[in-house]
Amino acid sequence: MPDIEFFNITKKFGELTANDDISFKILSDTVHCIVGENGAGKSTLMKILFGVYHPDKGYFCIGNDKKVFSSTYDAISNGIGMLFQHYMLIDDFTVLENVILGREPEKKFSLDYRKSENILRELIDKYNLNLSLDKKISDLSISEQQKVEILKILYRNSDIIIFDEPTAVLSPLEVREFFNIVLKFKEDNKTIILITHKLNEVKEIADRVSVLRRGKLVYECTKEELDIEKLSINIIGEIGEKDIVTRKEDVSEKKTLINFKNVGYISGNRKILDNLNLELKTYEIFGICGVEGNGQSEIVRLMMGMIKPSEGNMYKIIGEISLVPDDRIKKGMIENFNIGENILLKSPLHYISKKNIRNISKNIISKYDVRVPDFNVPMSALSGGNQQKVIVAREIELDNKAIIFYHPTRGVDIKATGFINSKIIEMRNSGRAILLISSDIDELLGLSDRLAVLYRGTVSKVFEKNEIDFKDDISRNVLLEKLGKLMIGINQE
Repeated sequence: MPDIEFFNITKKFGELTANDDISFKILSDTVHCIVGENGAGKSTLMKILFGVYHPDKGYFCIGNDKKVFSSTYDAISNGIGMLFQHYMLIDDFTVLENVILGREPEKKFSLDYRKSENILRELIDKYNLNLSLDKKISDLSISEQQKVEILKILYRNSDIIIFDEPTAVLSPLEVREFFNIVLKFKEDNKTIILITHKLNEVKEIADRVSVLRRGKLVYECTKEELDIEKLSINIIGEIGEKDIVTRKEDVSEKKTLINFKNVGYISGNRKILDNLNLELKTYEIFGICGVEGNGQSEIVRLMMGMIKPSEGNMYKIIGEISLVPDDRIKKGMIENFNIGENILLKSPLHYISKKNIRNISKNIISKYDVRVPDFNVPMSALSGGNQQKVIVAREIELDNKAIIFYHPTRGVDIKATGFINSKIIEMRNSGRAILLISSDIDELLGLSDRLAVLYRGTVSKVFEKNEIDFKDDISRNVLLEKLGKLMIGINQE
């Protein structure tokens, strides 16, 4: 596959310049990481390459051929595939039906499903995707759904593959599995473009890195030149002291606000939670790690009063609980509402004036560093990181004694992640009880006072703070391996 080179790419949305005169090269048969804050222009640039957007100025070359694609169909026909953050699958269709949709092979009077099956089974075996073609999407885990999206790309004979935040919802072992797939692509002379915020992953997988900031290309380096601290500074600029929140000393007299005693939950014929025991205490961040679908959402729903235990008891000695949900777009906001209107969604006020909305918007923008040109713009116009800041602000400002942070930094850039994490620590220091559920193991290790591993609806082990501290990369990798095994049911004790 030939190199890809961008020449003076510029793309504007109204007054906002998403890409500003960007020029750089992606070498063939390599893994090229593109990093930067939310709103830096990474996804926009890749959507230009994939034919979603048309540049206002500039072009790119694939080899010696000058290109600007008019549509995604045009890009796919030229061997480019893209896996987006939000998967585009039909839940009631099978894996086979989803993959071949729009590219169904035909024979004389019908569709040639046998031909498709043979092609797909070969691809599944070649890349160790471990998928069953006759399973419905609704029966698959998040990581399996991702593999279906990868299979769709392979089925369309893509040699340039763009991944947008592909590891955001994966466990450590699933990340390792994904990297093995990427390396196999590289062996097969495919070019991989990876948009990510996780710098440890960049360090591990990238052959070359490009950094975008505020729409401009500001830094490039090779794998050999890669320095994480230098990369971070180029992504977000210098970190000031105000950006750093120090954890206070441990408080001896903590109060239990929520207590699960041998809790079970049955849905249909399936036991989702089984003999679950956990406590949520003041002045403490209680972290939960586990492969998605092992009971995390049921724990949240129980705490929020949306469902009741089938077995055991749940004791709550508090009233309302704040929740930062796992999907900000579907569960956390109304896209057409502005910042103030979204903040006031949980307001007890019976009458809300435009002046109230305006004042609340201005306060949140200032207090939570929300980057927005105008407080009247709808939430849909904000970057993912700024949307998440608004949701975090709303839940914190409710002033409830307990807060659930469910994937609080999923798909959020480094600076916004740091800001949100600092707010979580602030809430812990002020005496709130924090439940932190995340697929980002480094986030859990860095924030948790206690860390529970969830497997098949029960806590297989709880680690104290001193057990999850690590001094170097070797001890970190040993700990990650231990956590990874517990997350798939391998009990090492």
